[in-house]
Amino acid sequence: MPQWLVIGISGVTCGGKTTLAHSLHDYFKGLSGAPLWNSPYTIGEVRMISQDDYFLPMEDKRHQRNESLNAINFELLTSLDMAKMLNDIANIIKGRHVAQGPPEQLVTYANFEHYALQFQQQYNYNANYYKQGNGGAYHYAPHQQHHQQRHHHHHHSQQQQHQQQQLHQQQQQAAHIMRLNAQIAAQLRDKKINFLLVEGFMIFNQPELLALCNLKYHFHLPYEKCFERRSRRTYDPPDVTGYFELCVWPHYEKNFNEYRDCKDITFLNGEIAKDKIFKFVLQRIVHYFEERCEVPAPAPVACPPQQKRFGMLYVGPSNNNTVLPTACPMEQ
Repeated sequence: MPQWLVIGISGVTCGGKTTLAHSLHDYFKGLSGAPLWNSPYTIGEVRMISQDDYFLPMEDKRHQRNESLNAINFELLTSLDMAKMLNDIANIIKGRHVAQGPPEQLVTYANFEHYALQFQQQYNYNANYYKQGNGGAYHYAPHQQHHQQRHHHHHHSQQQQHQQQQLHQQQQQAAHIMRLNAQIAAQLRDKKINFLLVEGFMIFNQPELLALCNLKYHFHLPYEKCFERRSRRTYDPPDVTGYFELCVWPHYEKNFNEYRDCKDITFLNGEIAKDKIFKFVLQRIVHYFEERCEVPAPAPVACPPQQKRFGMLYVGPSNNNTVLPTACPMEQ
């Protein structure tokens, strides 16, 4: 069954989460069917889910209103059909349960090496076992040789027949082990990693989504910058006067406080250029797989040096490329 890498992108309104999600979606979609960098995986299906698509209809009675503004408060989970969103995600990933708990580990090439080594050790042990006479095929102790000489020729023929049977069994076992190794290798060659991008302003306030995402990113903006960007956008329904001050920002801070201490969330500064954010996150995805490539690994599947992987990890003048930083602070 194909495995899913689930990437969650959340954060403040107008922070850049949708732009990043679309950029990653288009990037991996364009590489569909290609090897995932220098790993034993290929890129399979690439999907994206946006939380904004799950707002309840305006007339839905589950909406809560801000009385002072006489307007619906859309900054609450109750304004969204989260049950449908979770169900849609479950249908996409087919077989991976949406439930609270640690995300499942990706199967890595190291797993194959572990099992293949076990088979190889078993093969070498059995081969040496019979070659050294432990299986009664080749070697006899001196007193056994002396006793053997006094036996009838017919008995000697039986020993030879037994030896041939042992060798035949060993050959069959070796062939079986090689078939198993070939099957495991073929399964890994055909292994696909599917990508699911989940973006939305409150996805990490939904416990199932917080637990589901393998990689988590949160965009932040200062109050003034966020207000400036929001005021340039048109929403349906439009923001009423005071909506940002009384609903958007207070609930953003409240929602953010629920998960701001999560150690596995990477916080992104929404004021940084979009292309740099994209390259940084792409590098983090590379590192996610890099951490699952154990060193040393066989040359054909070892993780390559990052400077040889792809040029998009680097920014700056063409004659003086600079590696992107390994951290992207909220404020910079």
